[in-house]
Amino acid sequence: MNVLKKIRLYPWLLLLLATQIAFSQTPNCGCEQKPQLNVLAVINGVKITHDNLSIDARTQVSLVQETVITARAQQLNLLINKTLLEAEAKRRGIDSATLLLLEVNARIAPPTEAEARALYEQNKDRIKRGFGNVKNDIIAQLKSERETVRATQFANALRTAARVSVSDLPVTPPANEADLARVFATGIGMSITSQDIEQSLLPLIFRVQQQVYTLRKRDLDIRINDLLLEQEAKRLGTTPKALIDLNVRTKVPITSEEQARAYYKEQKNRLEGSFSKLKFQIMQFLQEQESQKWFRAYAEELRKAAAVQIYLTAPAPPDLRQLCCNPVD
Repeated sequence: MNVLKKIRLYPWLLLLLATQIAFSQTPNCGCEQKPQLNVLAVINGVKITHDNLSIDARTQVSLVQETVITARAQQLNLLINKTLLEAEAKRRGIDSATLLLLEVNARIAPPTEAEARALYEQNKDRIKRGFGNVKNDIIAQLKSERETVRATQFANALRTAARVSVSDLPVTPPANEADLARVFATGIGMSITSQDIEQSLLPLIFRVQQQVYTLRKRDLDIRINDLLLEQEAKRLGTTPKALIDLNVRTKVPITSEEQARAYYKEQKNRLEGSFSKLKFQIMQFLQEQESQKWFRAYAEELRKAAAVQIYLTAPAPPDLRQLCCNPVD
């Protein structure tokens, strides 16, 4: 935990950031499987597409996919350093971890308590905590900073010895199979291609795909339920609100104080405050949980009576050529 640097993003700034991401042309993350279908579901003949998802969902998807774009820009340097480190470790007859201990950890001066206190005094107005509470964090931070400086020096020395040359071209996702052969860095006994970079990103890409699927699935379920509710209300000549009142709100049992007390006893270690202080909040929470349960049951009834086709599917571990080389529908 960095106790010296804290950045606060205020709500209006987050909103501005989200709006810019949602409405600007987001760079290709190279993390969508191809072919990518635009239609996510068809409900009684009505299509739900990517564009029908909420701005909030699309913004969150863009933010998650941005991690791949950021990682790709950094991955070339990481691969260069990893390749050089492994080659040097092999030359010395040791493993990479031991080499780092010898060339990085063993070559820095351990931070002293006096240094930590001096840094604390310079920043105590921002830290807002006593020195004893943050001493270990400050020492760990100083140690990490020194290790980073020494690791950079060691990496630069290895690069110089290996005569590494790095391309000026931006590291972009491959658009086709030929792009996988692009060379971004060379050196003595080393050549790093686009394929090397993309292959190393596959675990991250899979995690991002899973997160994106969860975001889209959650919002798609809301779109489907809303659409079915509107269609059912139109068929019966009523309103969605009236249907919810009839099929959900009138059926939800009132949460009792006994139920709230039982919940409080189960969760007491995780709650702050006495039962009398939290009783109404707990009752409101349990009531909302029960309402959601009844609403899901009613939504399931509507789905069973409708023609629902869902084309959004959970991702499988990605294959490199499925990401770059298949035609897009």
